[in-house]
Amino acid sequence: MDDTHIFFVLIATFFVLLGVGAPIFSALGVASIIGFILYGGFESLETIPEILYRGMTSYSLLAVPLFVLMGEIVARTSIGGRLFRLFFLWLNRLPGNLAAASVASSAIFGAMSGVSVAGAATIGRFAIPEMLKFGYAGSLAGGTVAAAGALALLIPPSIGLVLYGELADQSVGRLFIAAIIPAAILTVLMLLYVVVLALVRPDMAPRMTDRIQWVDRFKALKSIWPALVIGGAVLGSIYFGIATPTEAAAIGATGAALVAALYGELNRRMVMEALRSTAITTTMIMLILASALLFGYIITRLMIPQSVVMFISELDQPAWVIMLFVLIFLVLVGMFLDLVSLIVITIPVLLPIVIALELDPIWFGIVMIIACEMAVITPPIGLNLYVIKGIAPDLSLRQIINGALPFVLIEVLVLVIITIFPELVLWLPSLM
Repeated sequence: MDDTHIFFVLIATFFVLLGVGAPIFSALGVASIIGFILYGGFESLETIPEILYRGMTSYSLLAVPLFVLMGEIVARTSIGGRLFRLFFLWLNRLPGNLAAASVASSAIFGAMSGVSVAGAATIGRFAIPEMLKFGYAGSLAGGTVAAAGALALLIPPSIGLVLYGELADQSVGRLFIAAIIPAAILTVLMLLYVVVLALVRPDMAPRMTDRIQWVDRFKALKSIWPALVIGGAVLGSIYFGIATPTEAAAIGATGAALVAALYGELNRRMVMEALRSTAITTTMIMLILASALLFGYIITRLMIPQSVVMFISELDQPAWVIMLFVLIFLVLVGMFLDLVSLIVITIPVLLPIVIALELDPIWFGIVMIIACEMAVITPPIGLNLYVIKGIAPDLSLRQIINGALPFVLIEVLVLVIITIFPELVLWLPSLM
């Protein structure tokens, strides 16, 4: 059996196993092992421990459980509610202020958790009931929180950027810094969208007339400052060279625990729940990563990435046309895979194409994460959509999807902007 046929057997096995309900890590792992056997016989299985040891003992991967722990602790505190109240008070005069407060609080919460599902669930518990109580359209309430929660994928510290940096052999610190401007642009555009929508369709977001005292605004700001220190400490320690991303993750996890203690919310039950969820999430991520390492190794031995690069190089098309098809591929695949799976499965194939086109891997990392953001708010998988449905059972899934789709177009616009102006991604990292 030649290499091409082995590859198709590998891919077919993967999708068949997914179709019968196998977990992604087992489907990927079994398919990869079959590829090993078909390529080099049973003797080739002896190389698996070495591959896993070399790929899974990276120091930078320690950041994964630490950032996950940070997010789990933050999600179990009152930080989400405090953030929402803070931005509700400060953005009170804006049209659609409750939706705007949802976007802003989700962005800040993302800087403290790095997990989109946690952001959507935590902010949504406070924001959606408030919006519905004041007469907001269900689609706007559900869609806004689902899309804003996805900001955590891009805003540092992002688990997706950690995994991309590890698999693409890029600096996680530079990726974090590179994400700042695109994340700011995306957040501002989301805010502008809800404000304009509230002006054009006041029936979807009734204007609030309550006057807010400045003393209340400053009281809310005072109550949240310890939490804001977490995101600043993590990103600042990386940018100024005080700590590596892994060390910054430890700072973030410790800071989250200290803030929870300061709020009087750190107790044995909360700690045990956070540790348990961290262990489950980290195990899931590492199992998928281990399976993906085997997958990447065998398809490289089958010369699949090299063949794709050779095919691409022979096309008489400009780089932007090829990248357009890459982006469409990412969005389509992302509709059926979660963030971790999307990154670890596609990197071995797509990164050689990016390098062959002489594009910066740091820039492509940000592009990929934005594509992942689009994936978590588009059906049929769209994890954030189902999270919102779970915490707001009065909303139909159709309402949530309809409300989230305009935000997908906003993310497409951001992709266009950073493709035309890649300096928006690469300028800050160049200063490090």
